[in-house]
Amino acid sequence: MFPMKFDHTRQLSAGVLAGVLIAACILLTSRPAWSEWEVVNLHPPGAGWHGSEALAIDGQTQGGWLQPMSGMIWSGSALSASTLPTASSVVCALQGKDKAGTASYRAALWVGSSNDYVDLHQAGAVTSAVYGMYGNTQAGEVSWDSLSGHTSGYHASIWNGTADSWQDLSPVGSSDSHLAAIDASGQVGRYRMSFEVPYHAGLWYGTAESVVDLHPAGAYASQAQAISNGRQGGWVQLTQSASYTRAAVWSGTAGSYQDITPATTFGAQIYGMAGDVFVGEALFHGYVPGQSHAVFWSSASPDACLDLHTLLSSDYTNSFAYAVDVDEFGTIRVVGYAYNNNYYLPDGTHYPRNEAMMWVLVPEPSSLVALAAGLAALAKFRWRR
Repeated sequence: MFPMKFDHTRQLSAGVLAGVLIAACILLTSRPAWSEWEVVNLHPPGAGWHGSEALAIDGQTQGGWLQPMSGMIWSGSALSASTLPTASSVVCALQGKDKAGTASYRAALWVGSSNDYVDLHQAGAVTSAVYGMYGNTQAGEVSWDSLSGHTSGYHASIWNGTADSWQDLSPVGSSDSHLAAIDASGQVGRYRMSFEVPYHAGLWYGTAESVVDLHPAGAYASQAQAISNGRQGGWVQLTQSASYTRAAVWSGTAGSYQDITPATTFGAQIYGMAGDVFVGEALFHGYVPGQSHAVFWSSASPDACLDLHTLLSSDYTNSFAYAVDVDEFGTIRVVGYAYNNNYYLPDGTHYPRNEAMMWVLVPEPSSLVALAAGLAALAKFRWRR
């Protein structure tokens, strides 16, 4: 049903987690606050038919790509858009001034404000990609063919800033595996033991042998796509015939699985998380392909899901939220994209396109008073993709 997307989040302190819970309770139970969200269209002006997506956020910096495969960096507005100098690139992760992702289907790292390019690709590999960063560690995947000397297929992988530092985290005997997210508490993604069976959500602690199978007993398929302070987020497909997935949260074991699909939806997925705050996509009208909606919600009040898609104009027919950031002032920023089904080229040709989007909520002063105690601990932390 859903494409695989990737995210990473930074570890949060106990004080930050308290702030997240307070913020979630206020924001998700106070409908007037919902109307204060601002939508920022990040699509670069003059891009024409080329689509764009925002996949990563760190504070006031956003990252993603512009078709055909140009890595993009924004600073909160479409006019601030800039392109990475490396050809055929995609920004999938941000941390400080560093960016990571792919360049010509090779795992890539761009260091500092000068965007010094580091090629992380392994000699002989078919493709590779970075999907998350924490500290000096990058997480993602490397694919090999049968002539490489490695088991063919995708291998969950981590690097420490250089190609030579590559570590293969694919579980022994697995047919393929991927890492989607990383923080101080571990790495998450998916793996399977043969190409004939569905994926299982997995949690790693830096080695192939450390993998923990998060797959709930009796479910058909599962995948972890986000991690924050010892909790993991993603989705579970309960049966093979199910046409939609359930939003899932774990706390390090298969038995800790919680279904936090909002009651107002038919199915959902978590792509990004920060403590108990989640962003992703949901279906509100049954299984209708092409009608997913970007959503924001919390395990503190899962039934009060905010449909971010309703903040867009009727030109947009579906949307996705991939990453979330909350700063020390309680400002929430969510990035993703929306599909503009009503875009026309200057010559009048109907040419629908994806457009990078950001949803921003700046708390009212009254909300800030209520949030102050919990959010005070946020001064040195951010949740980021």
